[in-house]
Amino acid sequence: MSAPNARENLFASAAVLLQRFGYARVSIRDITSSVGIPKGTFYNHFRSKEDLASAILSQHFNALLETLAQGGPETAGARLRRHFESIAPSTQEPRSSPLQVISTLAAEGPALPSALSLQIAEGIRLWSNKVAALISLAQSEGQIDAQENPDLLAALFINCWQGAVIRSKCDPAARSDCLLFALDRVLGGAPA
Repeated sequence: MSAPNARENLFASAAVLLQRFGYARVSIRDITSSVGIPKGTFYNHFRSKEDLASAILSQHFNALLETLAQGGPETAGARLRRHFESIAPSTQEPRSSPLQVISTLAAEGPALPSALSLQIAEGIRLWSNKVAALISLAQSEGQIDAQENPDLLAALFINCWQGAVIRSKCDPAARSDCLLFALDRVLGGAPA
């Protein structure tokens, strides 16, 4: 296996394992065994499991923020709805949802190395700030009641998303439409 391929395979395998089992239950040996390479090869690509987890989190937060920033001719309210509908647990394949890694690791917060906990907190704070800015824009466009607090609405949407993701890991049949319900309440119902 070529070096870049080994790195990509380690990265992808670790993301799946961390999503499914969490940080504490996944070892470097688990990751390397899942892609069929010797454990020592891991250190040619990453300094530690924490380094790998940090790289995964960075990639997933960057992708999340990028999807939120994608604009175009649609209104701010439509962008907000599109963003959250695209990441709702009901629209994600359980095996391939990179955002579930964020949620899984966030749920482990106190047990994580402090640098990872801080990275998750900062990533969610940045995401929340960007969602709040989009809500403010939707308020200025008249799509969301200007009396609503954008920061609280952003927290509501993100907390609904995170709760639904965590619950769907334990019970895939669980209703996870509270986020969509909240979007409908704030934006006035699903678009036609």
